[in-house]
Amino acid sequence: MTQEIQNDPKSLRILVIADSKIPVPPVGYGGAERIIGCLCKGLARRGHHVSLMAAEGSENYGRLITYRWSGDKGLVQRCFIKLSYFALSLRELFLGHDAIIACCRPDYLTPFLRAGIPLLYRFDNPIRQDDVDRLIGLSRGPLSLVAVSNKQRDVFADGRMQTIYNSVDLEHLKYSEFVGAEYLAFLGRLTFNKGVDSAIRVAQRTGLPLKMAGNISDEPGGREFFDREVAPHLRGNIEWIGEIDDRAKSAFLGDAIALLVPIRWEEPFGIVVPEALACGTPVIAMSRGSMPELIQAGITGFLVSNEDEMIEAVEHTQEINRRACRLNAEQRFSSEEMVKKHLSIIHTLVAEKHTARLNKP
Repeated sequence: MTQEIQNDPKSLRILVIADSKIPVPPVGYGGAERIIGCLCKGLARRGHHVSLMAAEGSENYGRLITYRWSGDKGLVQRCFIKLSYFALSLRELFLGHDAIIACCRPDYLTPFLRAGIPLLYRFDNPIRQDDVDRLIGLSRGPLSLVAVSNKQRDVFADGRMQTIYNSVDLEHLKYSEFVGAEYLAFLGRLTFNKGVDSAIRVAQRTGLPLKMAGNISDEPGGREFFDREVAPHLRGNIEWIGEIDDRAKSAFLGDAIALLVPIRWEEPFGIVVPEALACGTPVIAMSRGSMPELIQAGITGFLVSNEDEMIEAVEHTQEINRRACRLNAEQRFSSEEMVKKHLSIIHTLVAEKHTARLNKP
């Protein structure tokens, strides 16, 4: 379902700031960067002037400013990169923007917060109270904090945070009416938290093939976990196809019996869930984090609490209507709806700034 995009009556100059580790949109892994790409594209299609600060290799949605990632550098290099970023920030302040959408580390926002520019901050990772305190404490202008799920927002007791679900690109994720092949799918980083070892055991116990798409984590212990828990099982019906890009997802997800999401952490938003639903594929997930919000049990998939229940759920996947999965993705996770909700907040923040100027003595 493709909706006609109407230009907004007033074009805004919007600066979108992403972390610079992964390009926007990503080629392979990169959930937050994929969402930022959808957001930038949607804003530009509605007639807004989008400037994106992000990693080299990012797409230009109107104007692109690149900066380097400092997380894996030595102290001297980190200081130099931060100083360079600060200089870029001062230039952007001089050029002027009506509003900012920030999806980066809070400590990179100090110049913008102190300048009082209307700012919407998105929490794509678990919310830390010290980050919230930093944002609120430094802000001298209208500020809005946005969570990507109610579960993520619940840890913040202030009550001022709003929820906007992430979206998927429904134009490029093609619906599959029928299962193309008899296999289970796993999509994500091959880590303990994502539960890839659990997905392997579920496939082995059901006797069904498992196809895994994802990357070996560069986090401490990531390679060791892969070598110990994944690599020894890569034979027979257990297959790892490596990372896949967005163009390959439709076939990978759409052909599967179900997507397994055996997470072991309170994931704020599992983007693989609406991606699978958009392809018509039901999802079987551990009932943790945002999963109870994203999956409608018995309609778009199943919520389970252990591997035994996941195995039982696999036997009932034929009861899920694949068309209902696609419709659910269209109704709840469209890019157009996500962009509209961000713009609604932005317009409110800009109006607050305007009112404050008028009332200034």
